Amino acid sequence: MSDATPIRPFRIVHYLNQFFGGVGGEEKAGCEPRTIPGVQGPGRLFQKRFREQEIRAEIVATVLCGDSYFAENEEAALGRLLPAIREHAPDLVIAGPAFNAGRYGMACGAVCTAMSGLGIPSV
Repeated sequence: MSDATPIRPFRIVHYLNQFFGGVGGEEKAGCEPRTIPGVQGPGRLFQKRFREQEIRAEIVATVLCGDSYFAENEEAALGRLLPAIREHAPDLVIAGPAFNAGRYGMACGAVCTAMSGLGIPSV
């Protein structure tokens, strides 16, 4: 019998926009920040790859915000997203993938910049 303490999975919070978060398209771009427990949208592929590579990592929550809401209310959006992210005590935040998206890409960059200020690694 081993005395080793089990290693907990690497905790990840995933930031998505309204489209990839499953809320809707451009007609829902004004949606306010929200949290979905667990994995959503493209996070499912990340989760699958983690298992395939035997990486002990888990997306514990998905936070999302509409592209227009974030672009028009960045300070307010971050004011709600950051506590929601910190609540899940992540080891890493993944933002996107945002491809070449304007508003979504800018939001992902802002979320990652904010994480840097909190000492939480992000990509």
